[in-house]
Amino acid sequence: MSDAPTAICFDMDGVLVQSEDHWVSIQREHILPTVAPDDDIPLSAITGRDYTEVYPDLDGEYDLAVTREEYERLFEEAGKEIYGDHATMLDGVDDLLADLREAGTQLALTTSAPWDWIDVIEERFGLLHHFDAAVSAQDVDGPGKPEPHIYERGASELAVDPANCWAVEDSYAGASAAVAAGMTTVGFHGDGAATDLPMVHYEASDAAELRAVLLGQRRQ
Repeated sequence: MSDAPTAICFDMDGVLVQSEDHWVSIQREHILPTVAPDDDIPLSAITGRDYTEVYPDLDGEYDLAVTREEYERLFEEAGKEIYGDHATMLDGVDDLLADLREAGTQLALTTSAPWDWIDVIEERFGLLHHFDAAVSAQDVDGPGKPEPHIYERGASELAVDPANCWAVEDSYAGASAAVAAGMTTVGFHGDGAATDLPMVHYEASDAAELRAVLLGQRRQ
């Protein structure tokens, strides 16, 4: 057995909010074929990243059929549909976050999602009261995931050193960002297609395993 971490930064999509299967579907079937009908852009090129930062990278590698404004509009429309109608919460998330708080763990939400999407989730599920801080990529003066800035900001909001903070991530970009910030990182595989995360320190395949890891109940 081991002690629970003293501070944790949670990614939102694919961890607390079960939305990744919807994102995978709409990106694969609508967004990417619209953006580059003559190219096969892999989902890994965009997953976990701030969609407002991705266009220049894609434009440098693929033959894009839309402007940056049209690209971002596709994501904005998809986000409204997914978060407003389809997204659900991780099983037992309220109990998990409440139990972490009771154990004295400080919590931050650290997400590439813009505040418009966070606000929809908050209106539907009332998530933010569990957290001591919430950081969107919009709040960070610098590049988003896979760069470490959002996790450095999350630790700063909690007034802890990143080395004393854990992170929970489901994407390669997000896990890379957390590890680069110096955080002990848990790779979560409980929503959508499993992603290979060779850089993480622990892994959890479902809500029960995540709870065990974060509350210090995993077997050594």
